[in-house]
Amino acid sequence: MYLMHRLAAFRILVIVVVAAVLGKILHFVIFKPEPYRSMAEKQHVIEVKVSGKRGTIYDRMGRPLAFSGEGLTLEIVDTISVKDSIKLSRWGINVSRTALHRRIEGLPPFLWDSLRGIKGIFRTIRNNRRYYPCGEACEDIVGRVRGIHGVSGIEYGYDSVLVPRYTVRRYLKDASGKVYPMPVSLFTAIRHLLFGEDISDGQDLHTTIDMNVQRIAYTLLKERVERVDARGGMVVVADARTGDILAYSSVGSLRRNHIFNYEPGSNFKIVVYTEGFERGIKPEDTCGISDGVLNLGGGVQIRDITPLKDKTTWYWALVKSSNACAAKLALMMDSLRKNGLYRRALLYGFGEPADIGLPEDPVRFEKLSKYRMWRRVKIANMAIGQGIYVNPIQMVRAYIIVANDGKFIFPKLIQGPARYYPIRTVASKSTFQTLKRLLVGVVDSGTGRWARIKGIKVAGKTGTAQKYDPKARRYSMARSLTSFIGFFPAETPRYVIYVLLDEPQKVRTGGTAAAPLFRKVALAIVKLDSLYEKRLPSIERGN
Repeated sequence: MYLMHRLAAFRILVIVVVAAVLGKILHFVIFKPEPYRSMAEKQHVIEVKVSGKRGTIYDRMGRPLAFSGEGLTLEIVDTISVKDSIKLSRWGINVSRTALHRRIEGLPPFLWDSLRGIKGIFRTIRNNRRYYPCGEACEDIVGRVRGIHGVSGIEYGYDSVLVPRYTVRRYLKDASGKVYPMPVSLFTAIRHLLFGEDISDGQDLHTTIDMNVQRIAYTLLKERVERVDARGGMVVVADARTGDILAYSSVGSLRRNHIFNYEPGSNFKIVVYTEGFERGIKPEDTCGISDGVLNLGGGVQIRDITPLKDKTTWYWALVKSSNACAAKLALMMDSLRKNGLYRRALLYGFGEPADIGLPEDPVRFEKLSKYRMWRRVKIANMAIGQGIYVNPIQMVRAYIIVANDGKFIFPKLIQGPARYYPIRTVASKSTFQTLKRLLVGVVDSGTGRWARIKGIKVAGKTGTAQKYDPKARRYSMARSLTSFIGFFPAETPRYVIYVLLDEPQKVRTGGTAAAPLFRKVALAIVKLDSLYEKRLPSIERGN
């Protein structure tokens, strides 16, 4: 009898323990599956993003600047042996042996033949390898991708257009490391059979970039930067008739992932001269400053590097790039119409974003000070391109306006109809014709003579913007951003070219550093243009 009671008690105990264990299991499975489910899935389930093909980027002639092709993706699904880790490193794949779920994308597909024997890696072949036929010449404008998303240049700016849609495929890994597709529900299988997976390719993008012009600009820019010992440089080429950007190339310190701001220097003088001609100033009138010095009061002076001497008309003041005369003209115009220079700059589009689809610095174009003394200094500095901030596209836009006698045409990077601003009048047509005559004089007999091209009239302006030294609290005499911007032929402009060189050491002015590069780029473009070869058979050959 006693034995029967003990057996019954033991059975009850076993039932209670089993029930408790089952209850605990049910509790974890039904009510608290985490974090155990996640731990199990990490060990046995592999998720792979499978996307369509990223859109192709074309140049204006239909040549691909960037396209996607098959690429090998490896995922680390188990610890890799030391021997296999060394084998991976020989192919440039440097990963930790225990970096589980680490994914390496965009490898050449042929590598799998050499890597297929390595235990612990799982592969998929997808259209995720990005190819760039233009190479480093187009890298700054076309950009790069990481995964399926762009991280710089056009790839980043137009990522929402180019990016494909993707889906996630799940695979099961058994204890031996073998991988199998995870079963799906009947409904999902039928949907995939009828409609396919939720994958689609990105849209293609047709840009205004000309691959040949881009390569020419990049090659000549690199040569010039090395020759003048500059920290960096930039060349922008645009079609003066449509605003199409044909080349956007940069190297060194000016190669950035966004459109940046800077002080432009004397390129900006077209604004004050536009205001002056609109207010009745004539090129033949005299500036009245022969010694190259303008006193602003309080010990502040604006000085010319080379005084005008007996050539003191407004014509020669712009041709020889007199800072003193430009500052005097700005102060004269402000006395006739308060904030006239500032308003004229806004009409030119300064103070508005570049608006070509690429990331850019915030617009910096501050209003003039109300305090009289600082106002005079600010106006004088603004007239010569100091104390204000612009970006390269704004400068190109301004000179496109001059080239087209005041027609406001927006620069653009994507093919389509020219974008105009039909209701904005920057200035009268006669003012721009006068301004173009002076800009031709800059190249023919002024600071821009190194930009002259035999057989073609070139209009342009040099710029030498001293950089502000915050430690010395003044503009540096040794560090400057030199530039030349112009268009040709001056009578019927077709191209606008903007050259920037950062801190050249061997020659330090826009006329001697940047203008020669403008000339070389222009000559190379003319050679590419069969229409020019027919119209102008006497165009100079060679350098």
